[in-house]
Amino acid sequence: MPKLTIDGMNIEVPAGTTLLQAAQQLGIYIPRYCYHPKLSVAGNCRMCLVEIEKSPKLVTACSTEAAEGMAVSTAGEKVKKARRDVLEYLLINHPLDCPVCDQAGECGLQDYYMEHSLQKSRFAADDKVLRQKRRAVGPHLILDNERCILCTRCVRFCAEVTKTAELEVMERADHSFIDLKEGRALDNGYSLNIADLCPVGAFTSRDFRFKQRVWFLKKTPTICLGCATGCQIEAQHNRNAVYRLVPRPNAETNTWLCDYGRMTYKAVQAGDRLEKAMIRRGLIDIEPALREAATRLDEFKGAAAVLGSPWLSVEDNAALARLARESLKTAAYCFDHTAEQGIKDGILINKDPAPNTAGLKKVKAAAGGLSLEEFTALLAGGKVKVLVAEAKAYGLVKAAAAAAGVRLVIFALNRGDAPASAHALLPYASYFETPGTFINYQGLRRATAPAVEPPQGVKPLWAVVNKLASYSGAELHLDSPAAALKDINF
Repeated sequence: MPKLTIDGMNIEVPAGTTLLQAAQQLGIYIPRYCYHPKLSVAGNCRMCLVEIEKSPKLVTACSTEAAEGMAVSTAGEKVKKARRDVLEYLLINHPLDCPVCDQAGECGLQDYYMEHSLQKSRFAADDKVLRQKRRAVGPHLILDNERCILCTRCVRFCAEVTKTAELEVMERADHSFIDLKEGRALDNGYSLNIADLCPVGAFTSRDFRFKQRVWFLKKTPTICLGCATGCQIEAQHNRNAVYRLVPRPNAETNTWLCDYGRMTYKAVQAGDRLEKAMIRRGLIDIEPALREAATRLDEFKGAAAVLGSPWLSVEDNAALARLARESLKTAAYCFDHTAEQGIKDGILINKDPAPNTAGLKKVKAAAGGLSLEEFTALLAGGKVKVLVAEAKAYGLVKAAAAAAGVRLVIFALNRGDAPASAHALLPYASYFETPGTFINYQGLRRATAPAVEPPQGVKPLWAVVNKLASYSGAELHLDSPAAALKDINF
């Protein structure tokens, strides 16, 4: 293991460690554009130049391995001058787009210019090279070639991560630019990671463009519920509206985030979001709707059934289990769901589209109940007259329930998720609005965190279940998420 000094500090690192990585271990930040820990080393931006004692030239810290006895300087005058020169070179043809650029506030050029340059341009504005601007290059991205500094992060991402290789560097020398290969589009399912990777706003998100300045956004750590992978994400929001989701890189699940997962926030703010309940397709306040649903459950108390959902949190499923056992006093309940697990695309997207299949198994272990096959057969046999279920889970038994004419009490976020035949549609707070526990396909326990407030009067599903049970004459005492989890063994 080589021993070296960086800015006068001693460090010993494993063989193969680069100077940039060694400096990071000492808490020394070396500026960079092209380097990314999950991509191959390119060494083409030259921002990470450092000085090695007795070396005639500066070297790139991202590609130079630490060697025994090295004495490295990351802040000497030669290094500072090199950074100023690199920034001047990168800014010579860069457009003055800052007032209208969505990268403002998280732009590497802005930050490094303020920290390492602060020089006026020696180049006449009229002589700047002009390139194509604001071109849609896929369903999620806009490309502005004038802003590009040719760091090639985007090219390497498509070649090495998605392995779709839609992008390449065209032409040579000062005529070089990033472009799509002929006949291609950036639609690989992970394209919005390129907007995250781009340090200068050459690639921007079509969904997020001009929605918010980033310095207004508040950030809430949570998890993605797009599938069973359970990626860690950050919900960025302002004034009770979510504007974008970005990954929280971690060693357990994800560095990146798929495009589908990034769009899951839209259901919370969709035009068909249920803010009131519905009885026989007519809007009604939530409280009278709960009383009506409770009346129907009481009417068919001996023939009521409850279906758990792998799309709901452990807390919500546990509340449904208690509704079945303690309020409805029925044996016709099911918290069983089986799906093939594993990453189907080699990156992030799981074979199981439900986020909490493993969490549902915990509820089944605690509460028991029928298998999904037994439950479906019970519905088809006509013994069930009313079914309580979450909208997506209802799809698992839809054919049997519809054929038997079962009356439906459905929990739903959006009208589009729910069957038109439902007798009662009951809204509940999304997992961007309330805490919830989920277990991913690896068995990792993860929690959502509220980033925004639900519509007025809309409560977490466990709280709705608690009120529904009370209208049926049973007090479940579910006054907190913890109360719902008390019988669940993690």
